[in-house]
Amino acid sequence: MAKKKNRSNHNQNRKDHRNGIKRIKIDPKDTEGISKKVLKNMSYARKYNGIGRVAFEEKYGPQD
Repeated sequence: MAKKKNRSNHNQNRKDHRNGIKRIKIDPKDTEGISKKVLKNMSYARKYNGIGRVAFEEKYGPQD
Protein backbone atom coordinates (compact mmCIF):
# COMPACT_ATOMS: atom_id res chain seq x y z
CA MET A 1 0.00 0.00 0.00
CA ALA A 2 1.35 3.45 -0.94
CA LYS A 3 2.02 6.09 1.66
CA LYS A 4 -0.54 8.87 1.89
CA LYS A 5 0.44 12.47 1.24
CA ASN A 6 0.95 14.29 4.53
CA ARG A 7 0.48 17.91 3.51
CA SER A 8 0.23 20.32 0.61
CA ASN A 9 1.47 23.89 0.61
CA HIS A 10 -0.43 24.79 -2.55
CA ASN A 11 -2.05 28.28 -2.45
CA GLN A 12 -1.05 28.90 1.19
CA ASN A 13 1.41 31.70 0.39
CA ARG A 14 -1.18 33.47 -1.75
CA LYS A 15 -3.76 33.18 1.02
CA ASP A 16 -1.29 34.57 3.56
CA HIS A 17 -0.53 37.62 1.43
CA ARG A 18 -4.13 38.30 0.41
CA ASN A 19 -4.68 40.60 3.41
CA GLY A 20 -1.00 41.30 3.88
CA ILE A 21 1.41 39.90 6.42
CA LYS A 22 1.48 42.41 9.28
CA ARG A 23 3.88 42.94 12.14
CA ILE A 24 2.72 42.19 15.67
CA LYS A 25 1.55 45.32 17.47
CA ILE A 26 3.52 45.86 20.67
CA ASP A 27 1.95 47.61 23.65
CA PRO A 28 4.11 50.67 24.41
CA LYS A 29 2.95 50.70 28.05
CA ASP A 30 4.26 47.22 28.78
CA THR A 31 6.73 47.59 31.66
CA GLU A 32 7.36 43.92 32.38
CA GLY A 33 11.05 43.25 32.85
CA ILE A 34 12.04 46.89 33.40
CA SER A 35 13.74 47.72 36.71
CA LYS A 36 12.01 50.00 39.23
CA LYS A 37 14.83 52.53 38.99
CA VAL A 38 14.26 52.97 35.26
CA LEU A 39 10.46 53.08 35.65
CA LYS A 40 10.70 55.87 38.23
CA ASN A 41 12.99 57.87 35.95
CA MET A 42 10.57 57.32 33.04
CA SER A 43 7.71 58.74 35.10
CA TYR A 44 9.72 61.88 35.92
CA ALA A 45 10.76 62.23 32.29
CA ARG A 46 7.12 62.09 31.18
CA LYS A 47 6.01 64.48 33.93
CA TYR A 48 8.51 67.21 33.05
CA ASN A 49 8.61 66.44 29.33
CA GLY A 50 9.31 69.55 27.28
CA ILE A 51 9.15 71.97 30.22
CA GLY A 52 11.89 70.96 32.67
CA ARG A 53 11.63 70.56 36.42
CA VAL A 54 12.50 74.18 37.35
CA ALA A 55 9.86 75.66 35.04
CA PHE A 56 7.35 73.03 36.21
CA GLU A 57 7.91 73.94 39.87
CA GLU A 58 7.59 77.67 39.11
CA LYS A 59 4.26 77.04 37.42
CA TYR A 60 2.75 74.38 39.74
CA GLY A 61 4.70 74.76 43.00
CA PRO A 62 7.33 72.50 44.58
CA GLN A 63 7.14 68.77 43.90
CA ASP A 64 7.92 65.84 46.24
